[in-house]
Amino acid sequence: MMNTNSRPLDVKIQRANKLLRIQWADGHNSAYALDWLRSQCPCATCREERLARVMEEASGSFRLNTGAPPSAAIVGAEFVGAYAIRFDWGDGHSTGIYPFSALRQSCPCAVCNPGGAPPLIAD
Repeated sequence: MMNTNSRPLDVKIQRANKLLRIQWADGHNSAYALDWLRSQCPCATCREERLARVMEEASGSFRLNTGAPPSAAIVGAEFVGAYAIRFDWGDGHSTGIYPFSALRQSCPCAVCNPGGAPPLIAD
């Protein structure tokens, strides 16, 4: 069962402003930068890549990415049941499912997270 606070009443993707705006059932409004959402993709592949970067940084090394950077442009989106949203990103990536409960907990506003938005899903 979904927590009432994490139930969206209205969801808007503002491509020009590069924002996802959600009005929540508790009356709160959240605005998520699309580049932050793309960097926080919860799919297994992206989570493994983030973990590999952390491990490399801890070892004092890093690798250069030879491909194009991930695109934060949204070309499509759909609800996944009543609990999440899935985006079709401009680079063809579309496997990340963003649970509304995780989005609500990661609201980037200063009231919800004064220290800045936490990761969408802990890796």
